[in-house]
Amino acid sequence: MFDSRLLYLIQTLLIAGTLFLMVRREARLLQLQVLIWTVGVIAIMWRYEPVAQLGFYSNDQIQYAAVVRILTTWNWAEGEAPSLFWWTEFSKIPYPAAAAPLALIGIHFALALKTVSLVCLLALSRELLERYQADGLRSQITVLYLTGCGLIGTFFSLVALRETMMMYFVYRYATDRTLISKLLSIAIIFLLRSHLAAALIVAEVALAIWSWLTKGRRLGFAEAPVLIVGGVTLGYLMFSWRFNGIQGYDFFRRLQTPFNGNFGITETVQTASNFAGLQFLTAAEAFVRLSVAELLLLRLIFSDTVLIPVAFTLVCLVVNHRLRERHKFTLLAFTIYVSIVTNTDFNSFRQNIPLMPLMGVVILDFLQDRKLQRSVEAKSVGAGALVSSA
Repeated sequence: MFDSRLLYLIQTLLIAGTLFLMVRREARLLQLQVLIWTVGVIAIMWRYEPVAQLGFYSNDQIQYAAVVRILTTWNWAEGEAPSLFWWTEFSKIPYPAAAAPLALIGIHFALALKTVSLVCLLALSRELLERYQADGLRSQITVLYLTGCGLIGTFFSLVALRETMMMYFVYRYATDRTLISKLLSIAIIFLLRSHLAAALIVAEVALAIWSWLTKGRRLGFAEAPVLIVGGVTLGYLMFSWRFNGIQGYDFFRRLQTPFNGNFGITETVQTASNFAGLQFLTAAEAFVRLSVAELLLLRLIFSDTVLIPVAFTLVCLVVNHRLRERHKFTLLAFTIYVSIVTNTDFNSFRQNIPLMPLMGVVILDFLQDRKLQRSVEAKSVGAGALVSSA
């Protein structure tokens, strides 16, 4: 047992050393992310052992490790090929496939997956820091914290789960300008979480129609509430169509919206809880493993899971007359996505994590605009004082 731990330790240090060298000339926080990952990955392995560590936090890690094992040891020539469902739904193929090359050269399956998680976090963090030209340590901390790349992103880089990969490609889909890049990103998101990809596509189409309908009109503070109601309606329609198996002549008769379906106070509160990062307060007890006190403590530790959605919601509602197209897209995509998720048994803060970088962009853009406005006002006041003295 000690030998397997020692081998895992050596592999972790080799990977960490390589990545540290790659980011040695980058922002200090990227280097810190590598150091935290190294200590955290080793600590988890040493506490739970190389095999049992896959049960830490989520058993989904066992599934991804099994897929990596299949990809790297399966006899493709003689064995029966996996089904289409396995490729498109069960395997979440982009994530384990990215880890397969490392596993092929002898890296432990779990460690290979965790390396992919870290690389995605580093890539996303680097793009965000460059976007906001965060040179100072304080500004770097602000950018990464408000985009989910700080506390919660770092935590998910320590486990063999696909969250950081989804964060990265959702951000790329929303910010890439080339069609090829957007298509590649949405294809990867679809294979990682199909209903998230559907929410993003519908949000893009809906926003294009909305922008065309409201062209030349200023809705002011009414626009964000309208987008929220529209997003909830679209999400409810999508869930009704997809999960109720509506087809043929039954389509229009059975299709439900929040206005003709079972959407009441309970569903409204469940949806609203996502905008505050407190989904567990409205979840059924059967799907909550920890006590309320323990979950509140976790929200305190991972405070960004609450602060980001709350700040995002306030910005959208209070200063929505300044929202740009990308901000409206984020609000609409998040609302559609949340409306779908609240109809399932999987409504948790983990569901929101892929959209947190985009929510953080809305917050940071607002703070940047506010800072610029204050600078302009200060210059204006200074110019006025000079004129008066003259």
